Amino acid sequence: MDSSAGPHGASGPNSSSLPGNGGPISLSSSLPINSSSALNSSPPHSGSSGLTPGAHAIAAAQPLAAQPKVDRSELRKAKAISEAIDKALRADKERLQKERSAKLLILGPSETGKTTVLKQLKLLYGRKGLDVERQTYRRVVHLNAMKAIQALSYGLQKCNIPLEKPENIVHLETVMRLETTLKRYSITSIGFTNPAIPRKITDAKAETDMFLDMVPAIKALWADTGIQECYRVGTNINLQDSAQYFLDSVDRISEPDYVPTDDDILQARVRTLAVSEHYFNIDSVLYKIYDVGGQKSLRKYWAPYFDDVDGIIFMAALSSFDQCCEEDERMNRMKECVVLFNSIANHKLFADTAFILFMNKIDVFQRKLDAGSLVKSHFSEYDGPNDYATASAFLHSRFLQQCKDTAKQIYTHFTHATMQNTK
Repeated sequence: MDSSAGPHGASGPNSSSLPGNGGPISLSSSLPINSSSALNSSPPHSGSSGLTPGAHAIAAAQPLAAQPKVDRSELRKAKAISEAIDKALRADKERLQKERSAKLLILGPSETGKTTVLKQLKLLYGRKGLDVERQTYRRVVHLNAMKAIQALSYGLQKCNIPLEKPENIVHLETVMRLETTLKRYSITSIGFTNPAIPRKITDAKAETDMFLDMVPAIKALWADTGIQECYRVGTNINLQDSAQYFLDSVDRISEPDYVPTDDDILQARVRTLAVSEHYFNIDSVLYKIYDVGGQKSLRKYWAPYFDDVDGIIFMAALSSFDQCCEEDERMNRMKECVVLFNSIANHKLFADTAFILFMNKIDVFQRKLDAGSLVKSHFSEYDGPNDYATASAFLHSRFLQQCKDTAKQIYTHFTHATMQNTK
């Protein structure tokens, strides 16, 4: 599921013209000229008739003057027929194009992997893959690394875990002072920052320079056993899933000639605030896929895209079972996701729409279970063992129970969206 095509339309049917339409207009066929008179262009013999010189020209022109008047009602009728034919051809073309296209929506709460699925599609089906965005993601990677170490630094205090090396306290203080600064660099879409957040520094070079200044502190803290313990047990400290990936790669991503790899781009976290439209040409079918922002405040913008939808891809993060919502810390993320799925699966506009449920982030889910995070602590009705197979089946059943139409087919896939696939 890796890649996209650029915005290429599907090939429509070959255009054709009706017999007799569009040919050159023939003057001879439009004007009823008497051929015998028109061809008689030789002057009369003198004395043979009473015609004065030039009279033969007048006589030859008489049939022209006698041509019948055009019936305007016939013209209107012909025009109406022509327009009806054109309209039928356009409708037929649109029908064929619709048969060769599909409109899909990717829905779900924030941080469930919606944009990552689109990146995978671009890798699989795009002519240029992720090359168009590669340089832009350089700054995104740097910001992700800084935010990862910052979240762990705060988690250290939340989990009451001491640093192994006291000399790293100065690095900890340096990182924690970055909170206000990093908020100015809230990446919300490729190449752009959140327009609602005022920023004093706007160029990507400044962000890279800030990251390079932070590299010594990042490396020292990430190597500290206190931070490592926080990463292992701090399952609910608002840490991005790609934290370890980028913190393990600090030396590589800080190289002067660093260019993000496909894996780097798949791992990079970008918050979506606007609806984006993407086109993928797969097996001669044009897929129009819409990616939307998952935050509660952005869901009111989903409705205009609900018409004529062929399929819904709903994203749910298994790993969110022990997390609280960013907008409301009293609400469990997984439970909120189930409520959202209920509203979408039972929406009247989607009664005949195909549904695909992605239970995503199975890798992070497994890591949390291994670290001792208990499903029962967040879902009191769960009484099974704290293993992947049983717990994932339980959470999956919570979604399927939401469909009021018991005959509705839900196609489920358990996924690790950041893992590269091959065609």
